Amino acid sequence: MPPVDHRQKAPRVSPPDEARLTPAMRQYWEQKQQVPDAILLFRMGDFYEMFYDDAELGARVLGITLTSRDNGRTALAGIPHHALDNYLAKLVAAGYKVAISEQIEEARVARGVVDRAVVRIVTPGTLTDEGLLERTRSNILAAVVEGEAGCGLAVLELASGRFVVQVCPTERLLDELNRADAAEVLLPEPASGRDPREADVRNQVGAVVTYRSAADFAPARAGELLREHFETVVLEGFGFHAIDASLQAAGGLVAYVRETQRAAARHLQPPRRADTADFMTLDAVTLRSLEIERTLRTGRREGSLLAAVDRTTNPMGARLLRQWLCYPLRDLGAIEERQRAVAALRADSRARDALRAALGKIGDIERIIGRLGVLRATPRDLRALGNGLVALRDLRTTLATLRSAACERWLAVLEGLDERGTELVTTLAAEPPATLREGGIFAAGYHAELDRLRGIQQDGQHWLAQYQAREVKRTGIASLKVAFNKVFGFYIEITNTHRNRVPADYVRKQTMKNAERYITEELKRYEAEALSAEARAHDIEYELFVALREALVPEIPALQSAARALAELDVLAGWAELASQRHHCRPVFVAEPVLELRGGRHPVLDLTLDTHFVANDTALRAGQHQALALITGPNMAGKSTYIRQVALLTLLAHCGAWVPAEAMQLGLVDRIFTRVGAADELARGQSTFMVEMVETANILHHATSHSLVILDEIGRGTSTFDGVALAWAITEHLATRCGSRTLFATHYHELTELSELLEPVFNLNVAVRKYEDQVVFLHRIVPGAAGRSYGLHVAKLAGVPRNVLERANAVLNELERTFARESQRPALAAVQRRRLRQLRLFEEPEETIVRELRELDAEAAETGQLVEKIQAWRRLLGSAASAANQAAGG
Repeated sequence: MPPVDHRQKAPRVSPPDEARLTPAMRQYWEQKQQVPDAILLFRMGDFYEMFYDDAELGARVLGITLTSRDNGRTALAGIPHHALDNYLAKLVAAGYKVAISEQIEEARVARGVVDRAVVRIVTPGTLTDEGLLERTRSNILAAVVEGEAGCGLAVLELASGRFVVQVCPTERLLDELNRADAAEVLLPEPASGRDPREADVRNQVGAVVTYRSAADFAPARAGELLREHFETVVLEGFGFHAIDASLQAAGGLVAYVRETQRAAARHLQPPRRADTADFMTLDAVTLRSLEIERTLRTGRREGSLLAAVDRTTNPMGARLLRQWLCYPLRDLGAIEERQRAVAALRADSRARDALRAALGKIGDIERIIGRLGVLRATPRDLRALGNGLVALRDLRTTLATLRSAACERWLAVLEGLDERGTELVTTLAAEPPATLREGGIFAAGYHAELDRLRGIQQDGQHWLAQYQAREVKRTGIASLKVAFNKVFGFYIEITNTHRNRVPADYVRKQTMKNAERYITEELKRYEAEALSAEARAHDIEYELFVALREALVPEIPALQSAARALAELDVLAGWAELASQRHHCRPVFVAEPVLELRGGRHPVLDLTLDTHFVANDTALRAGQHQALALITGPNMAGKSTYIRQVALLTLLAHCGAWVPAEAMQLGLVDRIFTRVGAADELARGQSTFMVEMVETANILHHATSHSLVILDEIGRGTSTFDGVALAWAITEHLATRCGSRTLFATHYHELTELSELLEPVFNLNVAVRKYEDQVVFLHRIVPGAAGRSYGLHVAKLAGVPRNVLERANAVLNELERTFARESQRPALAAVQRRRLRQLRLFEEPEETIVRELRELDAEAAETGQLVEKIQAWRRLLGSAASAANQAAGG
């Protein structure tokens, strides 16, 4: 479902007839005015009610019955309180903000209307409840502020407390929001109209856009909000010496979290500056084209790189895995630390199995901490936290048998936490309730008064039987009976026959036809306790639990470090398992800008095709004779698979993973560029070919000698000659100007002639075996150019009718004869070589100009002399261009 524009909803924020309102509805309207852009769920007994516009909208989105009252004047729709999570999830998934108003006063003690308050506002980017979150996907809230040096971007995962800021170039903002996978983006409210970035954020990122007061993003206010929240006088301790645009965005996030959570959110980690030099740059095109998170065809996780390399056993690890794949490392030390951890875990299968089993039982500590930080952790949460921390004892014992820097770091972080886990496990009931008001939170023996009150509830009949036996013995009245009814409560009943034997301390309570009913001080005390024991027990448990939860808050930083360590261990243990099962190798990083693979396999297809997948070698050397490979061959033969495979293995290597290959050696890559297929973006007025050219232009402007570029067809969206010309010039630019390691799959066989002209360019093709009229694709990449495309053979395999194929073959033969007769083949390389031979008899004009510029003393020269020099250089360039045109015509 597309993101919703909340400003189009225009909810009603003032009552239709205030004089007619009941006290409860007056309370509703007061709260609705506090949250005008949210759907208000107003707790009334066992239901959350929606009224007026909210009721109509809620009924439509949730598919529930819309009713009315006050003779149809008030629209009404409600949901059961116990089903809140299910309905809330639907509203949030549809892009709506939802305010939840709870009864904050017990109905039994209320005087008049029960007190209610909006306790939180749930939005797409501020989810913390387990039932609203995907276990393996992070929920991200972002904020953007325009600054002088670029866009200030702050990214917060409220469910974990992770907080990252950066200033990024404006043209890369959407890429970074996509990489972060933002669910909701905050923008300062513009003075008029809408922020021009709004549509792109909605359509290209798929995030909900929420406008906020520009005052929250002002430098002074943002600094104040951050200092208040993190309880510091200055921000230098976090590495910030001035309030730049990124901290302005961070301040806006903190203000929004305050407003929506109605709690301190004490688990938020201090904002950390993202150092772009530490990570490989991946734009949205590359994330999509390489199918890192989801496939192009189905948009699902199955079939993606993420699914193929996920062997995690804990949701914390699954979420971290996605983050690592989208932020590959460029820090060689960090890469090699992960590699060594994988090596240690791979070498000891027994320890690895034990660790993975333990991680699967520990639970989602990270998100429990998130709910603890906003004071919404439940008894079940804290019991699960206790169970998980207790399990750390055995996990640490196993971890100590492994030798790597990462393992030693994890051991230090996990030390001592199992003791806190033991306290929680012994304090809380084995199966505590989901809410705080149900009772049964604490284990027996934890609190004496609580045990006594529970005893009253559980052993009431036993106490009454004992009391009756005592009173029979004391009075000597064998027929004395102790009983209870809802009208009169507890009583002692004595028949009129024994009226004269009633003790003096008995107080008459009720006269019956043949008996009298009495009460004693002891029975009265018991009655008061019995009737209120359950409520009192619940109150005591509530107070005890709130105190326990509060006592855990100071330990949040240590718990967060432990959660991060467990997630890292989970990812790397999973990679070690995969490396062992699929015979992966450890990539070797070198200083030279090379990319060499022996027996490389596609990480996704290697699993699905298993032994049927054909492995291939790769050898690229930036700036040398094998920097740019032109790959030709028929469709379906494996060109696209091959180039994607090289890119994916490069990405995995930078994440610290081992890769499906016999051997891999490479120099660090700063960025992976892809141009592997495009689609119309009609909403932006761009055709398929325009999208293709935009993506190509981005590569040509930003690729460096440390980049990896993969291209799958260029120029196919225009005429043949236009396409060939563009592809030719683009290849020249990449080979001579960018110097990137490049794989270019193409059907333009004319391009293969470039290997004769440009030293960095070389040819590869996909081997094909032809038998009679059948073609067998071998999926093997071999040196040299392909002889033909075999397009008609592919069409035959696709089921194109025979008569169409026969006609196409006849047209093809005629075209080939005509083309050969008219042009004697397009000898582009020959023309280029003739031009080069003629011009190389003398110094190149560009070389002459560069040499004279170096020799020129511009400060000493007169203005007229400089003008004459420039005119001479222009004449020189004009003469060279004329000579080149004549050579081409000859």
